[in-house]
Amino acid sequence: MHPIQAALNHAVAEARPLMDGGPAQYIPELANVDLDATSVAVRTIDGQLFEAGDAATHAFTLQSSAKLVVLAGLLEERGADAVFRVVGKEPSGSSFASLARLETHGPGPANPLVNAGAIALCGQLVGSLSERLGWIQGWAERLYGESIPIDDKVLASERSTGDRNRSIAYFLKHNGVIRGDVNDTLEVYFSLCSLNARVRQASQLTAVLASGGHAPGAGYRVLRDETVSAVVSLMATCGMYDESGAHLAATGLPAKSGVSGVIVAVAPGRAGIAVSSPRVNAKGGSVRGHSILGHISRSLGWHFGLPVR
Repeated sequence: MHPIQAALNHAVAEARPLMDGGPAQYIPELANVDLDATSVAVRTIDGQLFEAGDAATHAFTLQSSAKLVVLAGLLEERGADAVFRVVGKEPSGSSFASLARLETHGPGPANPLVNAGAIALCGQLVGSLSERLGWIQGWAERLYGESIPIDDKVLASERSTGDRNRSIAYFLKHNGVIRGDVNDTLEVYFSLCSLNARVRQASQLTAVLASGGHAPGAGYRVLRDETVSAVVSLMATCGMYDESGAHLAATGLPAKSGVSGVIVAVAPGRAGIAVSSPRVNAKGGSVRGHSILGHISRSLGWHFGLPVR
């Protein structure tokens, strides 16, 4: 058996007995899932795909892991100077949906991977609502390697319970960070979070990052070097919110979490990884996902502090 496949099989077996945490309750549709679903995929930079657990059948919304789509797309189209005039580059030290940071450190969000940062970047897209949604879906297809649908039930649930994100958006408008119709900006943001995929698609994006911006196994360039370095660096420092430091020290894998239970991670020069299981901890990270990533890092020696082998 290939060492990566063996590592994934063992990681899933080790994680399945973990029953801590639960589904995100503030988006009701996210609670209507199989709590035991657990899946992982690794896509190497030469294009090999390895999967374990429920990967063949387990679909989920990408939630905040899809913030990488709008960040990477805008970095490609407008460059770092334009993007980082809107959002910062520092860890917030607060929860992903914090309003307090905008009040004390504003006017702009601390970084593009908290809710305020992603909403601010969605507010920079131009054109009609349908054109902005088309931009999101176009960049999602480019980065995930195929068309990614929106889960209409989750989108409706996001709309109906998204008052905290509405508060963030109106605060950003008050601060002059976003202009135009707040509801349109939120529709783009909610749609971004409601993109629906499996771990094989989610691992494509991180494999592009691990490959230095090239499509894994195909060789053509998807992202510029400058975009890759900015995105991976922000994943390392900010992608797991206020558990980013603990995660990076434990695994050495820059990562981005989502409250559906997905975590996408980069093993630079090696592979892209995606894990998903809906039991999340108080900081929005998948309990089983953390366990699986830790096992992969240890068993394959993929901590970024170790040499590529």
